[in-house]
Amino acid sequence: MQQTLRKPGFGERLKQLGYLLKHTFTIVGRDPGILRPWVRMTIYGVVMVCLFFAAITAFIVDADGTGLLLLLVSIAMFVYKFFYYTRQELRQSWLVTEALKGEKRSAEDAGSRVRELAWTARKIALLDMLVAWMMSMARSSGKAGALVRLFMRGIEEVWDLLNHYLLPSAAVDGYGIRDSVGRMGTLKDNVPETLAGVFGIDIAARAVGSIMAPVYFVLFVGAVAVGIWVGDAFPAFYAGDLRETFNKVEAGFLPDELHFSWLPVLIAIWLGKLGSVVLERVTTTVKVIYFSIFYMRITHVEDIIPEVRDELDSYLRMEAEDPDPVADPSARQPT
Repeated sequence: MQQTLRKPGFGERLKQLGYLLKHTFTIVGRDPGILRPWVRMTIYGVVMVCLFFAAITAFIVDADGTGLLLLLVSIAMFVYKFFYYTRQELRQSWLVTEALKGEKRSAEDAGSRVRELAWTARKIALLDMLVAWMMSMARSSGKAGALVRLFMRGIEEVWDLLNHYLLPSAAVDGYGIRDSVGRMGTLKDNVPETLAGVFGIDIAARAVGSIMAPVYFVLFVGAVAVGIWVGDAFPAFYAGDLRETFNKVEAGFLPDELHFSWLPVLIAIWLGKLGSVVLERVTTTVKVIYFSIFYMRITHVEDIIPEVRDELDSYLRMEAEDPDPVADPSARQPT
C-alpha cells in the first residue's frame, strides 16, 4: 500500500481538529488519568508565558533585578519544556493504550513506565528541540530563502508526524528512536484497507496558527484603540504622541495630540500567547490520543477490547458520529 505524507488544507485542518475535540475524549472513556498530563502541560506553559511577560513588565518599570531573575527562570522553563512535555505525552500515550486493553492503570503506574523509558524520552525531547531551533533560525534569518523555509517547514511537518508514532512505539513496545523509525515501513504495510490513507495524514496540521491568526489581529486592533484611549495615564508604558511619530501626518478627523500607551498592546500579546499555549496543548493531546489509538489498531489489534475494536476504524477515519467510550470512567481506579 502506497502511503505518503498528506498535508490537509485549511478547511480540512479545522474540521479535523473540531472532530477530534468533539470525539477523542469520548472514545477513551473520559478517563481523568488521560487528561491530567494535558492539565500539567497547560499549567506549565501558562506559568512559563506569565513569567516571561512579567519579566518584560519588570524591565519596563525599571525593576531590572527582578526582571532578569524572571527572564532567566522563563528561559530555563522554555528549554526544559521539551523534556517535560515529552514525558507527559509518553504518560498519556501509555494510559490511552492501556485503556484500549481494558486495563485499570494509576498515575503511579504511568510514571513508572515513563521512568523505564527515560533515555528514549530524552532523545525524543532533544530531537524536538533541534527541529524547533532549526525552524526558529530559518524564520529569523534574513539569508534563508523561500526554498530553505519551505524545506524546513516540510522537515517540521514530517517530524511532527513521526513524533506521534514514536510516542506509542516507545510507550507500548519500548522501542527506541532508531528501532521505531526502522519499523515505519512495517507499520505502513500493516495498515488495513479500512484505514487506507490515514497513515500519512498530518492531522490538524498548523491548526493552532490558523485559528490564532485572526484572534491576534482582533486583539491587536483592540489594543491599539485602547492604547490611544489610555494615552499617557501610565508613564512607564507611554510611547509618545503618534502624530509626532508619523511626522504629524495630516488627517482632519484626528485630534492635534494622539498619545499612545504600550500597556494594552503588551496585555493583548500576553492574552494571545496564553490562548495559543492552551490551544497547542489541547491539539497535541488529541493528536497523542489519536495516534496512540491508531498505533494500537495496526500493531496490537488483538489486545483491544472487542466491544470497541470495530468502532475504532470509523473514529480513525473521522466518520463516527457518536462513538461509545472504551470504558465507563466510574469503573476505573482513580489516577
